[in-house]
Amino acid sequence: MLCLPLQPMTDFLFVFRLAAIVTLYVGGPFLLIWLYRRYKFFSKAGTIVMAYALGILMSLSGLTHPAAPEAAETLASWQKVLQTVCVPLAIPLMLFSSDFKAWTKNMKGTFVALFCGIVAVVTAVVLSFLFFENAGVNELDKAAGLMVGFYTGGTPNVASLNMALSPQPTTFLLVNTFEITITFFLLAFFVGGGYKLIRKIMPFRKEEENPNAPASSTSEEQSFENYEGMLSARILKPLVLPLLCSITLFVVSGLFSMHFVSENFQEVSVILLITTLSIGLSFWKKLRSTPRMFELGMYFILVFSIIIASCFQIDQIERSTLGLMFFILSVLLLSVLFHFLLAKLCKVDADMFTISVVGLVFSPPFVPTVAGLMKSRRCLISGIVIGLMGYALGNYLGIAVYGLVQYL
Repeated sequence: MLCLPLQPMTDFLFVFRLAAIVTLYVGGPFLLIWLYRRYKFFSKAGTIVMAYALGILMSLSGLTHPAAPEAAETLASWQKVLQTVCVPLAIPLMLFSSDFKAWTKNMKGTFVALFCGIVAVVTAVVLSFLFFENAGVNELDKAAGLMVGFYTGGTPNVASLNMALSPQPTTFLLVNTFEITITFFLLAFFVGGGYKLIRKIMPFRKEEENPNAPASSTSEEQSFENYEGMLSARILKPLVLPLLCSITLFVVSGLFSMHFVSENFQEVSVILLITTLSIGLSFWKKLRSTPRMFELGMYFILVFSIIIASCFQIDQIERSTLGLMFFILSVLLLSVLFHFLLAKLCKVDADMFTISVVGLVFSPPFVPTVAGLMKSRRCLISGIVIGLMGYALGNYLGIAVYGLVQYL
């Protein structure tokens, strides 16, 4: 299924250049993680944003845009191979640690908020697609599928949907760029105290202090992107099992799709098979309890993000792309509005609504920050559950919505 680009290269300088690029792709996440752990500014920005920034810097420097057609083709082949490997390995690692069985108990409010959010996102994407359908936006149907992924879990889902839907690299990067820029203002609203305004217009109940609760939520906050000791033998040795399981799922899903699925749907079926099998394996307690699986999966997502951003070409941003930007803005505004109305209808309280938006739109790593500001342990756990359920459902929903808008 993978074809490594090993054709002979006559230009020694390009071979050196290619080696430098691949080293930045594979080694760059280690630098980003070090900066993330060392400096508060970078920890606030987040590793995904840092990965996109590194990739765009590589692109703007001209490093990833060789002039010779043969060199550009060779680099594109390496980029394709790394993307094809990283995404299928990341999905299981980020789902194995999810305790789906435990979440179904005593979390009615959480699942009501999740349901409202998913219905809102799907409705917003479909309506926005119908409104912008004749606006001349390139690959709007694929952008619609990607936006469902963005707002049901974030970059890990979008990485999977990119592989399944195969949009043009420019389309994918523009969707990423506009989405990050637009949603930044929503995150700033929540972090800046917007949750207090929501408490005034939605039902709000102050969380009672539990005298038996731990003094802090440090252990829960460290459930995501805690890279401390990741390179030590104590952490790496147990990770061999989940990594082998991820590789096995990738191989099995790939072989099944090659032999039993038509060529046009092979990449879609690989993603759906890996997602489904990963959820199934998450019920294996020994595997589920392995520490740092999410962080290992994030490493592969960071590699993917750097590669995608390094394909960015500033000359591709033209006036015609503004339609795509307004499409994304429409999806965000409508999804939040519909989510709010459904939450009001279903009597979801203010803090649960806020944290469900954060969990779905920004993904679980952002949940502890907002939950901490609201001083709500209940919302911390619920937001993480909602975000991880978004990871599990996003691939199915993104592909389903893509098929729906094509039909429409």
